[in-house]
Amino acid sequence: MIFGLTNANMTNIKFHIFLKIAVAFMSSCIFFASCENNVNDVKALGSRVGGIDVGKEVSIYISTDGKITAKLMAPLMNKYLLDSGKMIEFPATLKVDFYKDSLLVESKLFAKYANYIEADNKVFLRDDVVVYNILGDTIWCKEMYWDQNTSMFHTDKDVIVKQHSPIAKIYGKGFEANQNLTDIHILKPQSNSFAIISDSSGLTPK
Repeated sequence: MIFGLTNANMTNIKFHIFLKIAVAFMSSCIFFASCENNVNDVKALGSRVGGIDVGKEVSIYISTDGKITAKLMAPLMNKYLLDSGKMIEFPATLKVDFYKDSLLVESKLFAKYANYIEADNKVFLRDDVVVYNILGDTIWCKEMYWDQNTSMFHTDKDVIVKQHSPIAKIYGKGFEANQNLTDIHILKPQSNSFAIISDSSGLTPK
């Protein structure tokens, strides 16, 4: 996977170091590719506070085999320079758009908090986590992991899943799903929790 920081025109960054390089770019204005941004504008994107590199209004593209597969957006990104696990934190929400080959959005993710541990190659998301696709399939949970090695979501916590065909809502504990939600497996469905519903709109479980 390859990542690039959109407001810095960065390209060809290996997945496991993308956030480290992105934050280093913002704080010290190191150029890995041609950059047409005004230098003062680029410096304004980030700063260093103690042992933390801080990036603001961050947009990061993810690509696989030269194809853009996702876009991460966050108002605030913190890189903890002294952390042994090389953690990058998104403390003020994280949004992700997942794309098809044609760059059409296939699914979306939202969480109020997220962090990425480079050593584990996983993103941890918590607080009102929502994932949904263009068909209307939706997952709500309090916390989950996004495994970058497998491109899968998973948790062992309570989960609510809405499916589009037939329109139904299922409650359970724990799930595994791919990024476009075409394959969702609830680990422990609650007995008699399968309910046909009349309206599949909205992002808040009823």
